[in-house]
Amino acid sequence: MNAIDRQILEFCRDGFKPLKPLIGPIASGTVYRHARRLGALGWLRKEGALYRTTDAGLRELDALSTRQPPDPLVTLYPPLAQVPTAVHRAVVALILAAAVARRHEVRPDRHPVFVLFGATFRWKSSAGRFLCHALGLDPATHIVDCGTESGKSLSFRRGGTGAIVSRRALLDAPLLVLDEFLTADAAVRDALGIFLSGRLVVPVENETLTVRPVPVLTLNPRPKDTLEGRIGLSAPLIRRALLVDLDTVAMPDLAAVGEAAVEAARAHPPLVLSRPAADCGEFHDTIVQLTRAILVPAAHPRVDVEIAVNLATGMTAFISEPVPAIAYVAQALGGLAETLGWARPGWSQVIAAFGQGPRKPTTATSALARMAPPETPDAEVVKAPGPTTAISLTVPPPPRRRTSVPELDLSEALRARLIWFAMETQQDVEAALTTLLDFYLAWREAEATDTTIETLAATLRLGAELAQSEIDVATLHDYLTTLEALRKEGCDYGDVPEALRLITLLEALPFAWDWGQAETAMKAVALVLETGITLGDVQGFLERHGQLEARGFDEATAIAVVDALTRAGAIGDRRQAVLDALITVAGQQVDLQALEGQRQALQSEVAELTSTTGDEASRLESLRTEATILEQNLAQLHEAKARLDEECDRQAGGLAVVQALQAFLLGKTAEAEALWTTLEALFRWRRNGGRVDGSVGALFTDGVKQKMLTFFQQLIRDAVTK
Repeated sequence: MNAIDRQILEFCRDGFKPLKPLIGPIASGTVYRHARRLGALGWLRKEGALYRTTDAGLRELDALSTRQPPDPLVTLYPPLAQVPTAVHRAVVALILAAAVARRHEVRPDRHPVFVLFGATFRWKSSAGRFLCHALGLDPATHIVDCGTESGKSLSFRRGGTGAIVSRRALLDAPLLVLDEFLTADAAVRDALGIFLSGRLVVPVENETLTVRPVPVLTLNPRPKDTLEGRIGLSAPLIRRALLVDLDTVAMPDLAAVGEAAVEAARAHPPLVLSRPAADCGEFHDTIVQLTRAILVPAAHPRVDVEIAVNLATGMTAFISEPVPAIAYVAQALGGLAETLGWARPGWSQVIAAFGQGPRKPTTATSALARMAPPETPDAEVVKAPGPTTAISLTVPPPPRRRTSVPELDLSEALRARLIWFAMETQQDVEAALTTLLDFYLAWREAEATDTTIETLAATLRLGAELAQSEIDVATLHDYLTTLEALRKEGCDYGDVPEALRLITLLEALPFAWDWGQAETAMKAVALVLETGITLGDVQGFLERHGQLEARGFDEATAIAVVDALTRAGAIGDRRQAVLDALITVAGQQVDLQALEGQRQALQSEVAELTSTTGDEASRLESLRTEATILEQNLAQLHEAKARLDEECDRQAGGLAVVQALQAFLLGKTAEAEALWTTLEALFRWRRNGGRVDGSVGALFTDGVKQKMLTFFQQLIRDAVTK
C-alpha cells in the first residue's frame, strides 16, 4: 500500500463518498486507477459513483496505524509470507493447527475438514502442495486425484476372509489433500466418510481405524442455488467443515507469483508439529462468544464452535500464549467467514480488543463483557431488529475508530455505547441515532400504539429473567407468532403439554404419521365413539376381516354374496337350506368340471400317442424294407465269395504243378520227386474210388488234365526249338 492508496482508504472509511474531492492534489487518472486496484484487492467497494472502504481495507489501515508485530507463524516459517493472499495464509495456518490437534490427540472428535472451492486458477491445488512441503510430505502421494480412485482404495482393503489385510499409509500421515473432490464416484465418496467424520478413531464393522490426516478438499463448485448443491456436501458435513470461497478473494497474478510460495516451501526445512503448549478448553466460553461476535446469527448453525476450541489448542504449538493463539485462530476464521458472507461488520475490531484483554477468564461472563474497561458499568444494549440481528444483553467492546458524538450531557457509559452502536452500524452517531429513531417511529405507526418502548423494555426484562446474554430476534418472533396462533384456536402455551401428550398417543400409530394421517386417525376414533362401537367390537371386526382376507375375500365380495342370496330368496330360515343346496350343487359342478378337464386332457394325450404310434409304425416298415434289401445284398456277396474261393483253389493247384514241373526240368530233383510222390498218392487214391474234392482232387479234373497236356506239349515245342 502506497501513500495514494492509504489516502483513498482513509477518505472513504466513514461511508460511501465520491472521489472528486481528491482530484486536484492527485491527478484524476491516478485516483481512479488506484481505486480500481483497491477494488480488485477487496479493500474498496464501489456503488455507482460512490466508494467505501471495506472491512479488509480497514484492517489494512489499522495494521499501518498500530504497527502490529510481524505474524508469528511467518516468523516461524518464512515461506508463509509468500502465500499469495491473506485468506490463503489463514487457511494454511488453520490447517497446521488442525494437524497439531490430530497428531497429539487433543480430543477424540470435532476435528475439522477444510474445503477450498472456487474456479480454476485460485491456488487450491497449489495450497495443497505448499502444505505438503511444509509438513515434509511428498505431494505425489498425499495429493490424491479423486477421479482416479476406486472403492476403498484410500483407506484399507479386506482379504477373502473379510479381515483388513492392508492399510493405506495415508491413514497415518498428517495431511490428505482430496483434489477435485466432486469427480469422485459414489463408491469413493462413501469410502471417504471415515476422513470426513471429524473423529480420530472410526469404527469399521467389527474393527476400528485411527485416522490421523487433516482432510483438505479442493473442488470447482457446481452451478447450484444452495451451498450444499454447490460443494456436494450435506448440512451436517458442512457444520463439521471450514469452508472458503476463493471466488470472492481478490487474486494477484498467479502466473507470476503463484509458484513462489511452493518453491520457497520446497527449499525450506519442514515444520515440526510440537505438542500444544496449553489446553484452550478452559477458554471455552470465551471462544464461543468470540466466534459468535465474528459470525452473523444465520451462520451460527453452520459452524461448530468446538472446532474453534480444537484449533486454538493446536495453535498453541506455534503461539504458546493461549490468548494470542485464540485471537490468531479467530482472525483466520473471520477471514474465511468473509468469503462466504457470514462475517459481521467490524468483527476484526472485536478480535483486536480481545487480544488486548486479560490472559485468563476469571468468571463465566461473556467474552465481549470481559473486553469492556473495568469502569464501564453493566448495561443493556438493543440492536436494531432485522432478519439476522439479535438483541444483545452484553456490554459492547470499546471503540476501535474515531467517531463524532453529539455535544450532549451524557455519561461515559452511554457515550461508549453510542460509539459502539455507530461502529456496529458503520455510520456516525448522528446518522445511527437518526436511523434508530426512524425505526422507532415506523414500528410505533405499524403497531398503532404507544407501547413501543414498553415492548423493548419487556424484551430486555425477558432476557434478564431467562439469564440470556443474547436473544435471537427470529426466536422471539417465532414465540410471539406461535402464541398468536394458539390464541386463535382458544389455547395458550399452557395447552402445549396436553398437546404433547396427544402427540405421544399418536406415536402408537403403526406408521410414521404426518398431520394429515393423524387427523384421519382421530376422525376415525371420533366416529367409533359416536356410533357406540366398543373395543371388543373393533377387535372382532378386525379378526373377521383377517379371516376373510386369509380366504381370499374382501368386504365387497362378501356383500355381493349376501345380495345374491337375498335375490335368490335365501332369507330367514331358508338361508341355511339354500346354502347347503348351493354347496352340494357347487361341489358337484366343481367335480364335473374337474372330470371334464381330465377327460379333455386324456383325449389330447391319446391323440398325441396315436400320432406317435403311426409315426413309429411307418418308421418300422421302412426299417424292415431296408433290412430285406441288405439281406439280399449279403446273399449275393456270399455267392460271389464262394466263386472266388473256388477259383483261387484251382489256380493254387495249377500253380503247384507248374512249380514242380519247372523244378524237374531245371534239374531240381528233390522238388520233382516230391511231385511224383504226390501224383502217385493221388493215383492210388483215384483207383481206390476217391472222389474229386478240394484242392488236391482238383488236379484230376478234366480241365486240369487238359491244361497239363497243353503245358507238356508247349514244353516239348520249346525244347525242339532250342
